[in-house]
Amino acid sequence: MNIEIVLTALVGVFTSLGTWFAARRKKLADVQSSELENVEKAVKFYREQLEDIANRWKDATDEANTMNALYRQALKDLNSMELKFNQLADENRALIDELKKYKQLNGKILTNE
Repeated sequence: MNIEIVLTALVGVFTSLGTWFAARRKKLADVQSSELENVEKAVKFYREQLEDIANRWKDATDEANTMNALYRQALKDLNSMELKFNQLADENRALIDELKKYKQLNGKILTNE
């Protein structure tokens, strides 16, 4: 009877050890699977963030190029307007000189009569 108790105890101990070992391996596999899922989620998140940043960068670059083109066009327009202004100023000075000559001439004609 003593041997039966020892055998029963040994069977229980071996069964417990086997179950613990199998459960440990399963738990380790589950943890690794969970870690892989978390890494995949993190990679997906960061990939989406990088794509979003790349799209924003492209949009910002396009906008900067557009603004640069507009700025250059505005400089060209300003230069052409400055040239036009200088031409008009020269023409205005010439007309003022002509008016002065006319006034002087008109004044001499009136005094001669």
